[in-house]
Parts: sequence; C-alpha cells; structure tokens
Amino acid sequence: MNGDTASIDMGDPEWEQKINKLRALESVERRQRQVEFVSLAPVYTAAKGGDLDEFIKALEKYSAEETASLYDIISTRSPCGNSLFHVTASIENADIFHALLEVVDDEQLVAQANNRGDTALHVAARARRNHMAKRLLKFDRIVDQWNNAGNRPLHEAVKNGDWELTNRLLHQGSESVNKKNNEGKCPLYLAIETHNLEILSLLLQAVDGNEVLSSWIEGMSPVHGAVVHRRIDMLKEMSKKKKELFDLKDAREDTPLHLAAQENYVDGVKFLVNEFTSSAFKHNIKGYFPIHVACKKGHLETIKVLHQHWQDWLEPEELLTLNKEQNILHIAAKKGMASVVKYILGDPKLEKLINAKDRYGNTPLHVATIRWQLEVLLSLTRDKRVNLGLVNHNNFTALDIVDEEMREIDAPLHLRLTRTILISAKAPRSKDKAISQTISLGQQREPLDIDTLKRRAEVRIVAATLITSVTFTAGFSVPGGYNSSEPNAGIATLLNKPIYDVFVICNSIAFYNSIISGVILLWMQIDDSHATPHTLRYARVPLLIGLVTMSVTYMVGIYMTISKRTWIAIVALIVGITALFIILILYIAFFITLGYNSRLLQLFTDYIIRAAILISRSGTKGASQKYYFAGTKILKTHSDTRLLKDEGREHAPPRSLAPFSAPYPPSPPRSPDPPPAPYPPSPPERPRRHPPPRKPFPAGPPPLLSTASPLDIRLP
Repeated sequence: MNGDTASIDMGDPEWEQKINKLRALESVERRQRQVEFVSLAPVYTAAKGGDLDEFIKALEKYSAEETASLYDIISTRSPCGNSLFHVTASIENADIFHALLEVVDDEQLVAQANNRGDTALHVAARARRNHMAKRLLKFDRIVDQWNNAGNRPLHEAVKNGDWELTNRLLHQGSESVNKKNNEGKCPLYLAIETHNLEILSLLLQAVDGNEVLSSWIEGMSPVHGAVVHRRIDMLKEMSKKKKELFDLKDAREDTPLHLAAQENYVDGVKFLVNEFTSSAFKHNIKGYFPIHVACKKGHLETIKVLHQHWQDWLEPEELLTLNKEQNILHIAAKKGMASVVKYILGDPKLEKLINAKDRYGNTPLHVATIRWQLEVLLSLTRDKRVNLGLVNHNNFTALDIVDEEMREIDAPLHLRLTRTILISAKAPRSKDKAISQTISLGQQREPLDIDTLKRRAEVRIVAATLITSVTFTAGFSVPGGYNSSEPNAGIATLLNKPIYDVFVICNSIAFYNSIISGVILLWMQIDDSHATPHTLRYARVPLLIGLVTMSVTYMVGIYMTISKRTWIAIVALIVGITALFIILILYIAFFITLGYNSRLLQLFTDYIIRAAILISRSGTKGASQKYYFAGTKILKTHSDTRLLKDEGREHAPPRSLAPFSAPYPPSPPRSPDPPPAPYPPSPPERPRRHPPPRKPFPAGPPPLLSTASPLDIRLP
C-alpha cells in the first residue's frame, strides 16, 4: 500500500504513556559489550508487526533479561546492516517509527546506512511512507545522502512517482536534481523514464533559477530521454521552462534531433525542427547532420520532414558530412537503404546528388559497389542520369573495383551479382587505370590457401561421381526395359520412339561431362597453388552441363513411361521444364553477363537478380568485412594497421561511447612519467653463442606498397 498511517494521536495522553515507557528503557545503564542480533529476533518480529504495544512489551522483556538499554537495542544491526529505523520505516503503521524518533534524537544513529548504503529515509521514500519521511527531513545530514547504487532520497521519490515527497525534499533544500546515480540517471531523467509529467514540471521549477550548462546536468540528458521514450508532452514542457536543456549533447555529440532522426520519431522531429531550427545543421562526432543519421537508418518519413525544412532555401549539395564530404545519397547507398535511394532519385530537386563525389572521388555508385549493396546498385544503374563511367581519385570506375575482386576463384554470389548488375547496365572500365597504376592490379595478390581449394574440389568430385553413377545406371536400366524375344533380344523396347533419342543423347552428355569434370579435378592432387584455381574453373563448366542434361534425362525418361496418361505426363513436363528454365536463367545471369538493350529483357533479368539478392542477403555486408581502412590504402591484415596514416594524423579506433551522457569536464593535466629504472647489466655471452649481427633497418617507415593492396580505395 502507498502512504503510512498512525493509529494514535501524538497529543493523546495514551501516547505520552507509551513514550514514557520507552524513555524508561533509555534510562537503563548501557552495556559494555554489543547486543547479539540473534537474541533480538522477538523484538524485530514485533517491530515488523506494527503494533506499538506489542513492540514495547518485547523491548521491556528483552531489556529486563539482558540488561540492555534502548540505545543498545537500536544500535544493534541485522546481518545486512538494518537497524530498527530501517525496519519500521518500511511498514504501513507509523506508530513505532514515530515513537522511536520521539525518544531517540541522535542524528548519527538515525543517519546510519545499511550494507547497501540505504538510510531510513531511502527506505521510507522507496516505500512511499510520507509521514515517516517528513519526520526524517529534520536531519539535514541524510537529505542528499546517496546509497551504493548512487541513488539519493530524491531519486527514490521520483522513481516511485511520489509527488508529495519530491516536493518536500525540494523545499527542504535537496540539491540532487542534477545529480546522477550509478546508471547515469538524474531525477530529471527518471521523471521522464517513469512518464510523470507532474514531477518533471516540479523538478524544472526547482532548476528554473539555475543556468543549465553542459557540465551542470550529470549523466543522461533528460531531453534525449524524452525522445527515446517518445514523450512529446515532456519535450514541450522542457521547452517552455528550460530551453537550455535542448543544447545538451550526448557522448557521441548527438543533439536531440540526431536521436529523434535515429529513432524515426517523426512527431519529435517536427517539434524539434520547428522550435530549434539550428539543430538541423549541427553535426555529431562523425560529422553527420540529423538528415544523414535518418538516411543511415533508412527512416524515409523523417527524411521527408527534414528535407522539406531546408529544400526551399538551401542547396542539397551543401549538406555534406564533415569528415568524408558525403551527401545523403552517399550515406543511403553505403548503408543499403534502397527505399531512400529511390526517393532521392525520384526528386528532381536532388538531381545534383546523383553523380556528386566525396572527398575521395567516390560517387554513390562507387560507394554502393564497394559495400556490395545490390538493391541500391540496381536502382542506380537503371537510372539514365547516373554516369557509370565516372572514376574516383584512383581512376577506378565502379566496374574496375569489381574486376579486382573477381580475380579470385569461385567469387561469392554477391560479388558475381554486383558484376552482373554493372555489366548488364553497360558500365565501362577506366581507360586511365593502366597508366595511373604503378603496379599491376593482380601482381601482389597472394594465392588462396591450397587446403581451402582442395576442400572445394572434393565437393565437386563428389557431385561429379554422383552424376556418373546415376547416368551409368540409367544407361543400362532404360525406361521400358529390353526385348527378350528374337530377333530383337536385348534391344530397348522404346527404341523406335523419337523421344528415346533425346534420352540417350542427354544421358550420354551428362555421363561423359561428369567424367571429364572428375578427371580435371584429379589434377588437384598436384600441390600447385597457382594451377589449382584454374583447375577448379575449368571443371565447373562440364559439371554444370552434366547437371542440366541429367535433369533433362530424368524428365524425358519419366515422360516416356507415363505418356499414355496425358494429364500426368503434361504435369511432369511442366515441372521439369520449369526447373530447367530456372537453372539456365540463373547460369546465364550469373556467369554470362551481357548488356541488355531490350527494356523488357532487362526487367525480366532484374526480377531474377532480385530473387538472387534475397539468397545472398546474408553476405552483402561488403568490403568492410575484408579490408581495414588505412588512410589512403586498404590494408588486409591487422598487422598492417601500424601504417594507419592520413595527412600526418594517426587513426585511432573509435572510443566506446555510452549513450545519452553529457560531456565530461576535461581531465587534469597528466604529470610526466618518471624516468624508467635502468636495467641491470646483462652477463657477457660466450663467443660461440653470440648471434650474427643484423642488418640495420632502413630509415623511415616501410613502404605502403610492400604490405597493402595496390588498390587505392577509400572505404566510405
């Protein structure tokens, strides 16, 4: 239950009699040794019952038996550090608590905290015992005392939605409105988290006379909290009473509008844009404006609101990220937000963004290619306004980037799809690439691990063996069987049917192609890392031919045996032809990539590619999985990150940033480290063990081309 009650009026003569009994216990001579808690079990049981008379009887009995004063009993604490003040502060009946405070007026004893750091005021505030808390407020020492969780009594009152106690604490002079607990939450944030507008208004009145600076509010910003919890009423309340709160940024330097854009909180975005217009043009720690954050997350409704806000008076190409100078189309393409890309392409006012370049010369098409964002690539390549031949600062077109990766044997599906999309759109290659590259593109590519290639070959050998076995069996177990009578004994009974010829031809093609593929794959036994990739590549085509013709063999064989049942024969043909059609289309689309002049053929192929995109969706995270960003190079190994340089500045890994935290004050200057202690001299080595002298390293850092890929691409 909420609140507390007293069954006896403090001015009543009966109350005075009970208080006198307690005072009599206080007059007992105090013990030299501490009272054992175990022996106080009856007293604590009576205290939890809430009956003052029973409590006094238990005290009198214990005091008479153990010769202990009331002070001795109250100062005794339970295993978790609770005193009688803690126990009685949480029960509904306030008689015992009021009686103890009437007799014991020792602030130090009342202010004692238990093992969790809770005082009696914490307990009363948590249990919403307002009358008890009111009596405790006369002890100034505990008004702002915090427990082990960093919570002060004001935190507890706000968390429990107790407006009355919150008001009393503020009038008593509590200075905890801006103080954070261990979770980084101040009472202002807790009021928002508990959705209590009345308490928030009360707390805002308490800080109305203070100047809210970034260093004054501790922990999570209340405005950011209102955005996260989608409380437009609280945003309006804070806007009316304390606009300075909206200047707060979190540890990522995100404004409330950044967060609203990230959470797709459209009502909040509209309110913040209208009330705090300048926040739409503030950047965070990554150099992103709020509209960039919305594009990154693919929140189309938020993008429309922000776009509507500045489209009439600001050129779209002016909103660039500060670090890489990328526009909103770059960001949407990088993150694979196809719906946002389509929206931007469909707006004539944003046409200037389509072929715009970032700091490294990459267009949105380059960015989508580097990140293998297939749906975005489809939208961009099918738009006639996209210039497919633009090169970045390394003279690479989008197709050049894919060609570099396609040098690997058995390139992944998403990479093949990327190449298919670009070539079908007739994307050109750079004419200046060969001139600008000081080293050929494939010169430093290391061969794949021989064990990996052998595992791939083993899978294909198994497939080829299965095809050989099936087609060999079908060749001697033909549909319809053999004649057993002369003169045609041993001849197939269906020999004179034209469709039988198709069966024999396809079965023979499948059989011999599977054998050819298996023989080629046997060359994998030679441990040659350079010849092995070619072996896999050459074995692929006959294996695929064997699969296709084996499918035709099965379809024809089934048809011959059931041809007299017309409807079931037709169903078998339809199913077989459909499967064969899908196999051929996928093969043509992925391995024979041509440009399509016919719009109808292009639309048909796009549907096939979209179906394949769904299959490869789990593998479209892009080049960021394979390469590490290194200034002007892409480094392939962690050991190469020692070369991270960009215009003389080293790239450090991003810090772990806690959300919604106000900026911390600058750290004090660090004192210089003491000089290291000299090492003791090493014992002389015997001549026979002396290592040969090493050649000195050349001055300066090692050249980038010795460890990095020659492909000079900036990962967006």
